[in-house]
Amino acid sequence: MTRRALPLLLGILLALAGCESSPWKDFHSKEGGFSVSMPGTPVEKRQAFHTQAGPVEAHFFTVEADRGSLVYMVVYGDYPEALMAANDREMLLDAARDGAVGNIQGTLVSERTVSLGGHPGRELQVLSADGKLALRMRIYLANNRQYQVVAVTPKETRSTEDRDRFLDSFRLTGN
Repeated sequence: MTRRALPLLLGILLALAGCESSPWKDFHSKEGGFSVSMPGTPVEKRQAFHTQAGPVEAHFFTVEADRGSLVYMVVYGDYPEALMAANDREMLLDAARDGAVGNIQGTLVSERTVSLGGHPGRELQVLSADGKLALRMRIYLANNRQYQVVAVTPKETRSTEDRDRFLDSFRLTGN
């Protein structure tokens, strides 16, 4: 390498380092009983929902990246004990899938059975109604708690490395 090329190479490396998005951080929710790696510190929101089985409070942990074009989110909520006693887990996972797809008026592209720590789940690929966004999500039922781990990317996104890193990092840590 010539002496003239070294400053150019260093300049390119510094410029690329400056373009990197927020550093990935491990996030732990003691109350939520989970940990996950996200590209930044999530914003937490809570929202109450009224269901036929009773009230459910949903907890949202969201990070937006790449100027809002990427969204990483973990949502959890506890089902009422009466609902858990009356329904089977597959029916609850079906209802969660149908709700997730219906809420965005999307199209279910694929679905497969998954599990985490012996807890049943589903992995879904969903396309938004306008065809511009692709969602990959995993839904798990752990005792009476439902977790949704969701990555939203533009449909044309080719690299799935960060999305998979996020989804694969989700762990249950106990309540």
